[in-house]
Amino acid sequence: MKTIKLSPNWTLQGSKIALAILVALSVILLGASFMMILLPILLLFILLNFLQIRFLYCYKAGVCHSSGFGKRYINAEDIVAVEFNQVAFVTVFKVTLVNGSTKQFFNWQIDDQQQIEIIKLYQRVGDAENATL
Repeated sequence: MKTIKLSPNWTLQGSKIALAILVALSVILLGASFMMILLPILLLFILLNFLQIRFLYCYKAGVCHSSGFGKRYINAEDIVAVEFNQVAFVTVFKVTLVNGSTKQFFNWQIDDQQQIEIIKLYQRVGDAENATL
């Protein structure tokens, strides 16, 4: 079974850490009280994001991704559509489910070839026939 393993977007992660360092320096150098409140919130946000970026695998049976200390699965039968939106250096991988809900993954590097392969994996049989007509 072919598995597409996505790697973390280290540019995004580095940007978050740089922002946290910048906020910490502004607290130290300027004594900005607002920034002292913002810094712990920002560090907590970064920590929670690091817990989410352990793994993201796409394969014929569905999508397997990390969620905190556990893993979660999205079955292929539940996937209606997948799409990719590029915003600066971040590619948002969006999975739309049968029940109308969506799951977005934005901490991952996804190149054009991987996008094509992921779309092919979850293309429904009816959609594939319509695409060839």
